[in-house]
Amino acid sequence: MHIYIFAPHPDDEVFGAGGSILKWLENGHEIYIIWLTDGRAGYRKARKLGELEDNEETRITEDQLAEKRLAEAAASAKILGVKPENCYYLKIHDRDLMNHKYDVIDQLIRFIKKVDRFVIPSNNNEHPDHQATYEIAVRVAEKLNLKDIEFYVYAIHTPLKAKGERLVKVRFGNLRYKALEALKEHRSQFYLKDLELQSKWVESKRRDYFGLYKLGDKGKHFNF
Repeated sequence: MHIYIFAPHPDDEVFGAGGSILKWLENGHEIYIIWLTDGRAGYRKARKLGELEDNEETRITEDQLAEKRLAEAAASAKILGVKPENCYYLKIHDRDLMNHKYDVIDQLIRFIKKVDRFVIPSNNNEHPDHQATYEIAVRVAEKLNLKDIEFYVYAIHTPLKAKGERLVKVRFGNLRYKALEALKEHRSQFYLKDLELQSKWVESKRRDYFGLYKLGDKGKHFNF
C-alpha cells in the first residue's frame, strides 16, 4: 500500500501515527510524510504562559525555530525508516495554514500519484492548522477522485468518537520504543513543560487508534 501521513506540524507524525508508521513499514508498505507547516509558533503560547524553559536554546527567533523544527522532522523520519525522497516539507508558517489552503491543495495534487490511504487529523478540530490539514486532505482526494482510498483519522486536540467497524486499532507492541526515539528527535519541543509527560504517553502506548472512513462518508461523522 501507498500511505500518506499528513502532519500539520513537525512531531504530529509521531503523536498521530508513529507506532503505526513503524508497523506499516515492517509489513512492506510505502510511507510518505507531508509536513504542512514549519512549526515556527511552537514556543509562542508557552512563552506567554510561562510554560517554556528559558535558556540559550529557546531564546531564538521564530525563523530559527522553524529551521530547527524542519531539521528535526527529517531526523525523526530517518528514525522511523521513511525514505528521504518520500518526505515533503511545505513550509507554510505555523498557525497560518488556513490562509494558504488552496495553494497547498494545488501543490499536493501535482505530486500525489499512487495512493491507497490518507492518514489525517480529525475534523471538528480546535487547532486551526489541524482543521486546515483535514480540509486540505479531503479536498485533494476530491480533486483527484480518490473515492476508494481509506482515510485513517487520528485525534489530536479533539476526541475520537469512532466506534464499531469505524474504529481501527493498529497494534505495534515494542515498536513503541522506536516511536519514542523518533519523538526525541524533536529536541526543541522538550523545552515545553508538557512534552515530558507526552513522551511517557508515547512510550507506554502499544497501539494507535484511528477512525476509518471513505470519501463518501464526509460530513456524516464527528471526526470526518
